[in-house]
Amino acid sequence: MSIAVIRNMDTQGRIIIPADIRKETGIRSGSTLEIATDGTTIRIRKCTPRNTGSKELRDFLEPLYKNIRCGLAISSTDCILASKGCYLPEGAQITEELRSLIEEGREMFSQSGLCPPVPDCSRKVAALFPVTLALASKKAALLLIPEPGRCLSGAECNCTRLIANMITRKYKPNE
Repeated sequence: MSIAVIRNMDTQGRIIIPADIRKETGIRSGSTLEIATDGTTIRIRKCTPRNTGSKELRDFLEPLYKNIRCGLAISSTDCILASKGCYLPEGAQITEELRSLIEEGREMFSQSGLCPPVPDCSRKVAALFPVTLALASKKAALLLIPEPGRCLSGAECNCTRLIANMITRKYKPNE
């Protein structure tokens, strides 16, 4: 069933999502919503929570970010699992181009940027380091996402490689 209603926005830009729509979509207080535009159309989509262990993953990103001050994210082949230093919400769907790069499973670097991590993102992934996550049966990667025009140093890439190896050691399934 499709529900459509008309609502007025208040002076602070807020609208109320009717109870029928919240119930149908499973939106509750604290739910994460993605708001995107396409021309004059505004889409609101519930971001499906994933049991990613994102707190632990964010704990790996914190010390790295303190040292290199560059946007960081850990992504599976489906979505962003954790991020620091750039706004990439957990559960955000990644671009097809990034999905293909992660599936290749090899380190990649580009000072001009490889691709945007998520649709409509103004920043590009400059370096990708594969990681193994037992909690995600698919491939994943640690991403460096600098501000536009910023070049990455060899030391920054080496620090990121080290953290990627630490993540893999922690989550690699026992063989």
